[in-house]
Amino acid sequence: MRADRTFLWLALVLYATSGVLTLLRLRKSGPSPSPLNYATMLCGFALHTVFLYLRGQTVLRCPLTNSFEATVFIAWAAVLFYLLTAPVVFIICLIALLGLNDTPRAEPLARSPWVDFHAAVAILACGAFALAFVTGTMYLLQERQLKSRRLSSSFLLLPPIEQLDVINFRLIVLGFVMLTMGMIGGAISYSIVGHWTAPKIVWAIVAWSLYAAQLAARSFWSLRGRKTAVVSMMSFVFVLLTFWGVNLLR
Repeated sequence: MRADRTFLWLALVLYATSGVLTLLRLRKSGPSPSPLNYATMLCGFALHTVFLYLRGQTVLRCPLTNSFEATVFIAWAAVLFYLLTAPVVFIICLIALLGLNDTPRAEPLARSPWVDFHAAVAILACGAFALAFVTGTMYLLQERQLKSRRLSSSFLLLPPIEQLDVINFRLIVLGFVMLTMGMIGGAISYSIVGHWTAPKIVWAIVAWSLYAAQLAARSFWSLRGRKTAVVSMMSFVFVLLTFWGVNLLR
């Protein structure tokens, strides 16, 4: 096993531990601060960052040269935005470690700072969309409890349902802006090195159009609440699955 992957496995263990601590906290009768939860997540993030640094030193560029590295970068971006996404990060990292190809790219990529810029910013956008997925899940959970009038201890830990809707919208806006910047960087890098494949270009356009449609629906047709939560969750799942599929086609 590559030495850098050891740090990612250790980070995965810490993310899993943080996730368990979160679940145990939700089962309590009321909210209680858990410094250990935050510390565990933060340590996992630090090890995660070490992995990316070491992999970057190995490939001599931003570690986004294959589907494994890009997927791990998505998980890292999610933690970077918000250190309470342990369950999602655990699942994404586990899929990357156990199910995705980690064979280094045989042919060297043409060198251009725009290549790394567009890839890193686009992946950070996926981190924002991942948090929108988490926020949408929280919204549906809280809505279900309100309708059933059976409030569990988790209800006390979640932000008000109106705030969740606003947070979801802001995360999609943030992700959309970064994705737009990444696509601009991609267009510039393509004009310089010209190595993007047709499936990747189509995927980027479809993903951009999907989130653009969500923002337009909110602005012009007042798409809010449950519909926004469901759409944001389905959009992220679609983008993530098609992203993996596109990388298999390259």
